[in-house]
This record gives sequence, structure tokens and C-alpha cells, in this order.
Amino acid sequence: MSLASITLILFLIMDPLGNVAYFIEVLSHIPPQQQKWVIIREMFIALGVMILFYIIGDLILDFLEVSDASVSLTSGTILFLVAIKIIFPNSRNSRLQARADSEPFIVPLAIPLIAGPAMLATILLFSHKFGPLVVIPILIAWFLASMVLIFSRYLMKALGRNGLIAIERLMGMILILLAIQRFLEGINYFVEALNG
Repeated sequence: MSLASITLILFLIMDPLGNVAYFIEVLSHIPPQQQKWVIIREMFIALGVMILFYIIGDLILDFLEVSDASVSLTSGTILFLVAIKIIFPNSRNSRLQARADSEPFIVPLAIPLIAGPAMLATILLFSHKFGPLVVIPILIAWFLASMVLIFSRYLMKALGRNGLIAIERLMGMILILLAIQRFLEGINYFVEALNG
């Protein structure tokens, strides 16, 4: 798997386009200029959590003696479930009703919307599989997601809610393709281990 593929996977799991409407709703009571600083702060907090999981991920999986087949099959399953959630969202409307009156801090923007369980589990698995190289895709995907969210109001005006939803669904389809590829790699590793 190339660094570009890993970057794309991490970006899709962060789902910045899917979170645009929610960020706008949660931050609607905050002055526009301050909103950018809140988003930047929350994104840096999310990055810190992701880097922490990158550091400890390899140690955890080495301690558990997890095989390459298990890593590939697990990551494929996680990506597939995330993709299904992106394509068929069932809780986004309820999330939008949970607007806080105070300025959000860590929860819910940094965690779990950006550095959520699926994201952290994927980083943990990728860090075990690819080592230090994973830092580069993490940083690139994080930067791209940050740009999308910082300019979320402009994207909403330019594309509209329906346009964002259409792009999000397309990204979900791409993520399903990548998930199946990871799953097939896991099966291949498993067959090779049986034959070896």
C-alpha cells in the first residue's frame, strides 16, 4: 500500500466534508473569526491524540503478537464499517441537535469527530504495519482535513448541503474499495501463512 493510499484512507475516515455541517452548527454561536481559532485548536488536539496512538500502536500490537493477516483483516473490516456509515448515515441529524451553548473543548470536535475510535484503531494498525512512514500520511491527511473545516462556511456556500453530501457518498464508495483491498490482502497473508 502506497503512502498516497494511506493518506486517502486517513482523510476519508476523518470525514471532514461530512462534518462540515456539524462544525458549523456547533460553532454557530461563536463569532466567525473566533471559530477559526477554535477549529485550529481542536485539530491540533486531535493531531496530538493521533500521534500518541501512532507511538504506542506498534508497542501494543507487538506485545500482543498480532500477525500481518490479522492487521489487514481488521483494518479492512474497520474501513468497511466506516464507509457504510458515510454512505448510509443514520445519526447525523441527531448529532446536529446537540449544539452546545459554550465553546467546545476537546469533545465533541477533536474527539470523537476527528480522532475517533475508527481513526485511532486504523492508525494503530497502520503504525504496526508500516512503521515511521505512517507519520507522513497522518500529517498530510490532518492538514487537508483542517483546511476543509477551517473554510467550512465557504464550502457550504459554494457546494451547498446536497453537494457536500454527494461528495461524501462518493468518498464512501472509494473507501469501500480500499477496505475490500485490505481485506483481500489479509486473506492472502492468511493463505500464505497456512502454506508456509
